[in-house]
Amino acid sequence: MAEPKKLKDGQYKLRLRFKHPFTGKWIERTTTQKSKKLCKEWEIKTLADNLVGMNPDKVKLIPFYRTWYETYKKPSVGIERQKKLEQAEKHLKKYFDENVYLNQIDRVTYQQFINHLGVECNLARSTVNEYHVIYKAVFMEAQESGYINRNPARNAKMVGRDTTGEKKRTLTIDEWEKLLQTMLASEDCSSKYAALTMLFLGVRFQEVSALTIGDIDLKKRIVSITKAFDYKRTKDFTKTKTAGSVREVDMPIPLFDILNGFIKSIKHTSKVVSIDQRNEKKQFLFPNEVGIPITNAAVNKYIKKCCRAAKIEEVTSHAFRHARTDMLVLAGADMIYTQKQLGHSDPATTLKYYSALNSDIKTKNRSIMDQFMKDIL
Repeated sequence: MAEPKKLKDGQYKLRLRFKHPFTGKWIERTTTQKSKKLCKEWEIKTLADNLVGMNPDKVKLIPFYRTWYETYKKPSVGIERQKKLEQAEKHLKKYFDENVYLNQIDRVTYQQFINHLGVECNLARSTVNEYHVIYKAVFMEAQESGYINRNPARNAKMVGRDTTGEKKRTLTIDEWEKLLQTMLASEDCSSKYAALTMLFLGVRFQEVSALTIGDIDLKKRIVSITKAFDYKRTKDFTKTKTAGSVREVDMPIPLFDILNGFIKSIKHTSKVVSIDQRNEKKQFLFPNEVGIPITNAAVNKYIKKCCRAAKIEEVTSHAFRHARTDMLVLAGADMIYTQKQLGHSDPATTLKYYSALNSDIKTKNRSIMDQFMKDIL
């Protein structure tokens, strides 16, 4: 995507040059707007307008996917989500011929593709479903644009490797408490406090690694999630996974006590390294020895060590997001609050996390039902 150029009069000029996805011809457009935001909106609209009025028989699958991605997703999602969307495109390219048209994909063809991902590629069923959600959205856009009559991805059957026994996805209340006590008793380090933050809040690793002192509001007991940290590529701040991931997360009182003491201690040590020493909002909260945020591998190594010490099944930091969902449900939080706390753009994602009904939630709901029946009889 092109970057707007600021002019001397304060306005922004954007030159857009792109190859038409269906005709193969290069198109050039230029605009002058009052802000970068308006330039980006114009860019998205211009790209989208080039899909209008095309003959459905001339719209190919792979170019349409690329245009959909560039127009609707790339400008608004983070690096990690972009990576997932680009990987989804690679799977399409490996399976389908580049000359396959959208209207040639029927339900049988699409199901065969899904079977290919699950069986021949040996992907986990959950991974296949993640790609399916992407493809279904692409075909939905194609349907609304008039290029196909029906969405071939509708009611597709998911297949893939069963990972139930491969990795534990959440923690029971008993396991959560044991892990918490083990962490609290362990030696102080950045991995410890990053892991504790994820354990209580269920934030993503990319989000916790981007936290700075300025993101912690101890007066309001709020953690502001406004960015992520790209450790693999740029070693700098980047967008959150989705726009819905930008949020304010409420700190439980125990975490407030932990972070309050931690922040007071690091302000008096040399461990906090700042991109700009004059601005504490740019001081990483959980830096490693060289001053950049700790790695995911370091945190997961710490967590596994604590799991062994606590004598519970080993998990990774991602299990804390599922555990956080369980905790909010057990506490009686409604679905909207739970969705916002976890940073899910789609409530369906929150329901997917909740769908793995653990024994604690089952016991609570059974007790509620038993009490209800007792009261009415």
